[in-house]
Amino acid sequence: MRTPRVFRTASFKLAALYAVSFGASVIALAGVVYFTATAALDQETRARVRSESAILRAEYQLGGLPRMMGAIHDRQRAHNTGDLDYSVYGPERQLLFSGDTRLPLAPGWSELAGPPDGDEPPGEMEHLIVFGTVLPKGYSLVLGADIGRVAQLGSAILATFGWVLLLTITLAIGGGIALSFAFLGRIDSITRTAEAIIGGDIHRRIPLRGAADDIDRLAATLNRMLDRIGSLMEALRQVSNDIAHDLRTPLGRLRQTLDEVRRGPGTRADYEAAVDRAVGETDAILDTFAALLRIAQIESGTRQGGFRVVDLSELADGLSQTYAPVTEDAGKHFQSQIAPGIAIDGDRELLAQMFANVIENAIHHTPDGAAIRVALRRTAAGPVFEIFDNGPGIPDVERGRVFERFYRLERSRTTAGSGLGLSLVAAIADLHDAKISLSDNHPGLTLAIAFSGYSAGETTDSKTSSGFNATPRADQPVTVPAE
Repeated sequence: MRTPRVFRTASFKLAALYAVSFGASVIALAGVVYFTATAALDQETRARVRSESAILRAEYQLGGLPRMMGAIHDRQRAHNTGDLDYSVYGPERQLLFSGDTRLPLAPGWSELAGPPDGDEPPGEMEHLIVFGTVLPKGYSLVLGADIGRVAQLGSAILATFGWVLLLTITLAIGGGIALSFAFLGRIDSITRTAEAIIGGDIHRRIPLRGAADDIDRLAATLNRMLDRIGSLMEALRQVSNDIAHDLRTPLGRLRQTLDEVRRGPGTRADYEAAVDRAVGETDAILDTFAALLRIAQIESGTRQGGFRVVDLSELADGLSQTYAPVTEDAGKHFQSQIAPGIAIDGDRELLAQMFANVIENAIHHTPDGAAIRVALRRTAAGPVFEIFDNGPGIPDVERGRVFERFYRLERSRTTAGSGLGLSLVAAIADLHDAKISLSDNHPGLTLAIAFSGYSAGETTDSKTSSGFNATPRADQPVTVPAE
């Protein structure tokens, strides 16, 4: 017969183990209390018998047998004997006196069972300890004390601990069963959620009880894991859809170009031009796939294992010096304010790519004569990299989507690009636990990347280029220098 499920749960097994451990403790404590209490009571009884024997022996030595017998009779008349019995023997071992129980003549200590005297449980004999004392002239005094109360006390102790043990085991088993049912209910809830997700309901989540216990914390962690898996699946679905839509056009152009060359007669120059266009389309497709693979690698988190201390100030200053002439060649103005001594743990190559992407994005999507400003500053929360421009900016309704893969603003669809640049920026920022925000620069756009890691050192001045020394502010519009 298979054991019921409730008895196989970890909670019931723990409760049973606790019950066994506590039961063993109760039994050990009962043994200690039993032997200690009975031994103490036995010693007290023996001491009382010795004391009474010594008193009566002293009476005998003072007045002989008559005085000792008088003392015994006085005790009996005054009912002051307690539970003691007296027997006196003559020189010829003849019994001269006996109380309720005739005690045998034997020197020293002995034990015997006699007829019940009324204070024993029904059907039990009286139990006595007997102490015999030899008196001068051959007389003997024998005293007996009822030790039944010692046995009764021991039985009471054992009975009390027995009930305690029974109550403990009952409560432990009952509590274990109750806990097991509660535990099984919550485990079944997790199982049902997992089965629903396996069945296709990927938005199902484990309900929380708000108890802040281990199972609630486990459920919350599993829910976050499921949210992460759900977001990755949604991203995968979105990537698949985006690839299907955004790569269909270049693949269609590539096929059309090759088909035209195959079907129509042409010169060598026509063939070379067609091949060049096909190579260009193929390179664009390969670049798109390379960007997607790079984003996937970054989002997997494997690059975090190679994190090192990166000097953001030196990195941003180097990129500013690199892009300043590029911006000027494009007919735009460039300035930078870089606070020194800012460093974080990160991947230098990826950070450089992230900064370069946002700078190039500003260069490509601002009109001639626009001004672009790059800033790196220290805040109480951590370093912040910012880039300001006074171009057309991004509408509020589209700012939340520009970091999606293949998403491009309508006005940007006529320019070269795959729409993956800002997606790569978002992936790198997430890898470095950085937050990206977009805001209006009045006019233009402000893009800020806030890092959670703080840098060492204090900023006392700023490295600047293009002749600008003002401290950068997120709400400060870009000023175009006079021509």
